[in-house]
Amino acid sequence: MNFDIAEAWHRLAQPVIVDLNAWQWVIITAVVLAMVIPAPAWRITGLYSTLVHELGHIVSALFTGRFVTGLRLGWDHSGEVVSRGRGKLSVIISGIFGYPAPSWVSALMLWAISIGYAGQALGIYAILFLLALIFVRNWPAFVVCTVSAFFALAVVFFAPAAAYLYLALLIAGFLLIAGIRDYVKLISVHTWRRRDIGQSDAYLIARSTHTFAGLWLLVIILLGAGALWWAANSLLTLF
Repeated sequence: MNFDIAEAWHRLAQPVIVDLNAWQWVIITAVVLAMVIPAPAWRITGLYSTLVHELGHIVSALFTGRFVTGLRLGWDHSGEVVSRGRGKLSVIISGIFGYPAPSWVSALMLWAISIGYAGQALGIYAILFLLALIFVRNWPAFVVCTVSAFFALAVVFFAPAAAYLYLALLIAGFLLIAGIRDYVKLISVHTWRRRDIGQSDAYLIARSTHTFAGLWLLVIILLGAGALWWAANSLLTLF
């Protein structure tokens, strides 16, 4: 086994040219959809999407000066980030970047792939999940973070360079479709599933700031739309 960090990063830094045929794109798309659409698969893979959602809260909270004290996940795809800080602005910023997080991570990865940096994107991705372990405070969060970090590190150290492109596309594609699925759920709790409104970040922000949930729902949707636009443009350059 090779745990040489310098050598691994050197391999990751090599430019990766995207030159896939139609059948390869079909297979990648089919695998991505199989991870997101069927309910049995989503019960497992959705935990990973929830983790990225909560990491969006953590990163935005840290950037606004909040002190993050814990990350908790539930096997039912629920999640919670506990943080402390002052000011309504930090509450708003840390609150609105949960749902857009999978879409923005996907957009960033597709952009990196489009300019030949699939390897570097995977390396940074691995580091992100290692850092996430600092914040875990319950067993579901520990298990999901550990499995994600283990998988990412295994890719960094042991996967052949030729596999970087496929793995990066699978992750980016999964997060793109998972992000869309999460947005459908978000909109549904503000329309025909009002009994679940307490799960909405827009509702939680409104309650904390004494404002309107519709306002923050609009902001969250616009952030997601921006990520989808960027992801779509990067994806089109790959064909």
